[in-house]
Amino acid sequence: MLPWLGDDASMATLSSRLGVPDWREALADPGWARTNAHAQVLITTTGLAAWSRIASRLTSASIEIIGVAGYSVGELAASAAAGVIDAEHAIRLAAQRASFMDEASRSLAGGLCGVTGLAATEVEAVLLGTPVSIAIRNGDDSVVIGGPLGEDALDAVEATLAARGARCTRLAVSVASHTPLMRSAAEAFSLALSTSDLRAPMLALFDSDANRVWTADQARAGLARQIDHTVRWDEVMDQLAARGPSCVLEIGGGQALARLWQQRHPSIPARSADEFRTLDGVLAWIERSAP
Repeated sequence: MLPWLGDDASMATLSSRLGVPDWREALADPGWARTNAHAQVLITTTGLAAWSRIASRLTSASIEIIGVAGYSVGELAASAAAGVIDAEHAIRLAAQRASFMDEASRSLAGGLCGVTGLAATEVEAVLLGTPVSIAIRNGDDSVVIGGPLGEDALDAVEATLAARGARCTRLAVSVASHTPLMRSAAEAFSLALSTSDLRAPMLALFDSDANRVWTADQARAGLARQIDHTVRWDEVMDQLAARGPSCVLEIGGGQALARLWQQRHPSIPARSADEFRTLDGVLAWIERSAP
């Protein structure tokens, strides 16, 4: 995960925040890494640490940042990147968000499943009348579904979709994010955000409904709403593409979002910061892509 990421003030406290001697070593345990309380703090902290290094270099190179957006909990980091909240505040909110979601899942266990190879409209038809819903829209034939576990819910829907030719991949998560099962978490997070000091974004920021965020109140509403509503990532990508970027950079560990972008908008190059061994490599690619 981001091999070029060193220790700034935020990273220096990450291990102690997570209660481990070394966060990179802790990641070797899949069970630890999948724990919601660990994952959301880890994703937010590393993403923002990477962003702070990259953004300062982009500014010095006079490269314009024309838009930002965040996938799931990544919306907190995107909000911080846009100036809505500071980095430390975003990390604290990530911990609260994870806690609220874990509490919501204690009464009814849920999960998520990636579904590809079947039109989203067909998936929706299968879900009618079930407690399972679309959690994330990644593309015309790529969605994530979520709902209660068990033979009468997510397991049954997964079997039906697989019988229709879909490829179903159960995700290594313990909560049904972005579904109605998280309603109490969304309400609790909304209350927490109501007392948080948020500001209007300084960069073009898009929420999980693909809306341009103009005000602090819009940011509050969007961050809470996405917890129990569908993330429309396909439309978010379209909004960013419409701004005419010369390239798109995924900030954080992994390359999944860069691949989704290339599938949907292949004419606009996309890479992940995690693909590069050095920060200089990241910046060199961006500069080569700039007009």
